[in-house]
Amino acid sequence: MGTAIFMVLMVSGYWYTSRDLSSRFKIRRSSGWDMYFLVALYGCIFVLQGVLATGIIWLILLAVSGAMNALQAIPGVHLKWQMEFMNWSFLGIQAPVVVMLAFAIFFCLYRSNWSGSAQLNAPNRRNLYQQLSRSNGVEQLLFQCMEEGELAWITLKSRRIYIGMVQAATFEYENTANIVVIPMLSGYRDSKTLKLAVEHNYSKWYAEHGITLESEPKNAMTFRKVIMVDQIESLSLFDPASASALSQDNPQAVTKSPKVKES
Repeated sequence: MGTAIFMVLMVSGYWYTSRDLSSRFKIRRSSGWDMYFLVALYGCIFVLQGVLATGIIWLILLAVSGAMNALQAIPGVHLKWQMEFMNWSFLGIQAPVVVMLAFAIFFCLYRSNWSGSAQLNAPNRRNLYQQLSRSNGVEQLLFQCMEEGELAWITLKSRRIYIGMVQAATFEYENTANIVVIPMLSGYRDSKTLKLAVEHNYSKWYAEHGITLESEPKNAMTFRKVIMVDQIESLSLFDPASASALSQDNPQAVTKSPKVKES
């Protein structure tokens, strides 16, 4: 019996954490014993809910038995359905335990698959990302760039620099955490002066060839760069006011992002 309870507890906890979006983000960022305790925590919640539901059934049986005994619905018979429920067994396991485990599994499936909170729409998903990013400065800045269309200044450990729009960011798996950037400028930091030397002016290329986020046959996503997070040395918002200090043919072009056609 104890083994059955433990198995349901762990399996239901794992099932929920692997399907609930917020829990999945938490468990991907956990390691060692923290991950096991998080799974066990959710499993305990479902098992406790099963215990409460089983207790309610016992109280209902107690109330029905007492009412029928008071009304003498069956003359000469004193009903104790609550006791029969406690003593009944299924495959060697007492009925209350079986019912409790069944309720725990049902609550787990409901919370992870069928409830309204399990099906997040776009606004709710955005709010969830915003809440999760508050505990991480990098994610918070990336979220701001994606929401407000701000340009990000990304300096890599190799001294390579990208200035562009953040299109997406993935942090679920630590080994493959990355961000997708549509570059406006790229270059490198000089080893002696540490000043930015611009090599490619993508924004000028976009303007000259009519490249937008929706243009055909090529759009701005064709030039996207996938940057691994562990290769980033620093990350900040790009201030367009500093564009005039950059050495380039067209200082105005850096402040222009690919245009999105309005429908």
